[in-house]
Amino acid sequence: MCCPIAATAHEFWLDPIEHILPSGKTVEAHLKVGQNYSGSTFPFLPSRFESFTVTGPTGTHDIDGTIGDLPAAQLSGLPEGLHILAYASTTDRLKFDDWELFNTYVAYEGNDWAVAAHIAAGLPRTGFIEGYRRYAKSLVQVGAVRAGDADQELGLAIELIALASPYALPPGQDTLPVQLFWQGAPLAQQRINVFHLAGETTLTPIVTDENGQAMVPIGHAGRYLLNAVHMELNDADTDLAWNSHWASLTFEIGTPD
Repeated sequence: MCCPIAATAHEFWLDPIEHILPSGKTVEAHLKVGQNYSGSTFPFLPSRFESFTVTGPTGTHDIDGTIGDLPAAQLSGLPEGLHILAYASTTDRLKFDDWELFNTYVAYEGNDWAVAAHIAAGLPRTGFIEGYRRYAKSLVQVGAVRAGDADQELGLAIELIALASPYALPPGQDTLPVQLFWQGAPLAQQRINVFHLAGETTLTPIVTDENGQAMVPIGHAGRYLLNAVHMELNDADTDLAWNSHWASLTFEIGTPD
């Protein structure tokens, strides 16, 4: 689908109704798109994703559903432990008819370099198309925390990985180490926008180091959404000017105040 938009910096994320829940309770998670941790809810639509999985103590399994299901993920009978919900979308398309909007978008995501690259490539300032894909993950804790449970690399094109479980942190720890990967390799010097939701939403930008790692500030209880966007000039023989790849990761720290 290709259409004009009013704004381009729209995060996409998996939004569990509960990130931390007792053993035996059904895990339910919405698909959301919007801004500042607020957005519209999307149903289970197999035509819109390449994979939709849950990874936990028994391995990786497809998330099944019926077209139109809300929440999109409804998982019963999950064993105790950490579970990783993951969603990889098909390609969508976006047409830019406003050059300033493109400038604002890439600056917001820390990809300011794209403006000069666009001009150097001789691309038009209006009427160009970006193809984009979304890769969303969410960490859900069912029942007791198990020793050794951890987030893991799932082979997504772009992927955020928590290097420690947010549900097994020592008291007083106020940062969470994460790592960003692109095509299996650490992605350095890439902005990650960290949204914290606890009544109100705050945004803290951080940047990955040479190993693709960054420390997420988690000094306050609540829900967290991490979002990173990697962009490339399109070198394939298509009408796309840009390809963008969006990674998100959600989790919760404690109980919101």
